[in-house]
Amino acid sequence: MSLGAPAALWGLLAIPFLVLLYLLRVRRREHPVSSILLWQRSAPTLAAYRPARRIERSLLLLLQILAAAAVVVALARPTAIVRGVEGGDLILVLDLSLSMRARDVAPTRFDRARDEALDLISHLRPGRRAGIVAAGPTPQVVLPLTGDHATLVAALRALEPWDAAGDLGGAVLAAGELPLSRGGRIVVWTDAAREGLPAVPHATYRIVGTSADNVAITAFRIARDPGGAEALLRLDNFDDRARRVPLDVSHDRVTVYRDTVDVPGGGSRTVVFPVAGTGEFRARITTHDAVPEDDVASAVLDPAPLPAVLLVGEGNPYLERLLRVLPVARAAATRSLDPAAWGSYGVVILDRVAPGPVPPGNYLLIASVPPNLPVSAAGEVRGPEFRTWDRTDPVLQFVDLSSVRVSRALALTADGGRVLAGGDAPLLWAFEGGGTRALLLAFALQDSDLPERVAFPVLLANSLAWLGGGPIEIGAGERLEIPAGAASAAELVDPAGRRGTVRAIDGAFLLPALTRAGVYHLRTEAGARAITVRPAARPAGRIKPGVAPAPSGAGGQGPEARGPLLSQVPLWPWCVLGAVAAVATEWAIATRRRGGDA
Repeated sequence: MSLGAPAALWGLLAIPFLVLLYLLRVRRREHPVSSILLWQRSAPTLAAYRPARRIERSLLLLLQILAAAAVVVALARPTAIVRGVEGGDLILVLDLSLSMRARDVAPTRFDRARDEALDLISHLRPGRRAGIVAAGPTPQVVLPLTGDHATLVAALRALEPWDAAGDLGGAVLAAGELPLSRGGRIVVWTDAAREGLPAVPHATYRIVGTSADNVAITAFRIARDPGGAEALLRLDNFDDRARRVPLDVSHDRVTVYRDTVDVPGGGSRTVVFPVAGTGEFRARITTHDAVPEDDVASAVLDPAPLPAVLLVGEGNPYLERLLRVLPVARAAATRSLDPAAWGSYGVVILDRVAPGPVPPGNYLLIASVPPNLPVSAAGEVRGPEFRTWDRTDPVLQFVDLSSVRVSRALALTADGGRVLAGGDAPLLWAFEGGGTRALLLAFALQDSDLPERVAFPVLLANSLAWLGGGPIEIGAGERLEIPAGAASAAELVDPAGRRGTVRAIDGAFLLPALTRAGVYHLRTEAGARAITVRPAARPAGRIKPGVAPAPSGAGGQGPEARGPLLSQVPLWPWCVLGAVAAVATEWAIATRRRGGDA
């Protein structure tokens, strides 16, 4: 218990004066007598004031003392310190950042936070509701306000940290938008290892963690060049002391590179080394720090970075010759317009054909306009020019179209998608949606000098990579939609080897959030695609606990930021109620007695 105004307790000194007044008060009782002669003679000895006499038992005196004491204690504003959070509804915000996996708090920071949240749920009083907000890379309201304790517990137990930095500020602001009842609170569990936490009214921050000891792999990539393949790996040391870190890189469980890297305190080191072979490479450092999850990273070097390609048309020597050179998984050609046979190819090239509606899939359209895409052709355009093109788009990276001459092209009108290149009319158009990816070149290759330019093989390779390339690299938590083509389901294998099934919806595989770094494999009858979830970036590996913002309207962090989750329940209203009850009882007793005290 604590007191808001402890100086008010000096008022208890009034109780002895109350007793003294009780002793000094005149005690007379009326009795009828025949004569007062004898009473007058004994008057000097019948003094009514006897300060030294024994205090007699008196219920009225006891009630007066209790009423006075209750009033004094109420003025001292007592509050009881109890476990939990007072008030109305609760919104629980949990940080899902990689740093919450740190084991400096047993078993982990996140497990400690979740246990505290579960304890709060178990102490919810009847009629109170709680909601859950997860601070992942994208904030999410996991559960709106509900009084169903079983649902709340299940939702909390299903949460796990991601291999990325969480947007805690966005999650707290999202929690502040939920409709809290009067007296409701927001409780946030975080290690505050990153800056920018907002001070939101009615929010209490719970800071977990004690250590800054972490060395992490923050980047691991493999690139192919004419001289071979080269790997780049970056290590970051988030502690103040320098570390010597053993590094081991393996391929098919065989070590292909080994070194000991000196990483300065608070600094980083980048290691570059050649690799041979294809497939998955795994890097591991041995540090014995607080976060072992970021001591491992994977990268993929695909033997066929471009997909399997089917060329549909009357024949095109430019395309056929180039497809034999590019690193496609396989290539085939046909004159038959049979969409049922397209499902086993990653990309279908429709060259100067008049197709009907195309099923979901990936298409490179050359002077071919399917009727079910948001683009149409009305006649021809003579001598169009490439005046502008989007050099930042993946399809046009390193592609120079400035001197390409075109004799004629389709006059395209686009009702959707985006125009990547053109002038007076679109010449290269891209579309993505409904399980379909398409690139439309408005002219036949034979009607231009593009095949004679250096830009042609680069443009085709970029187009095939964008349409249905092999490996995909994303960050943890990024949403991924992959065209399904003719496939209705695919098998998804995570880095730990666990398998799951992903169903196609509207011609696309909508993958669940991939929360762990590593290599996933999406397998269909058309082949397998590797999906690499990058190692957590540098901000996610910073685990040094920070400081929570001061409560709104307060000047400091508050005593509850790291200790037990406590709340203060005011007791002075009960004291006032007790004083009123004592006075009312005394009055009732006094008015019922006719002869004074018994």
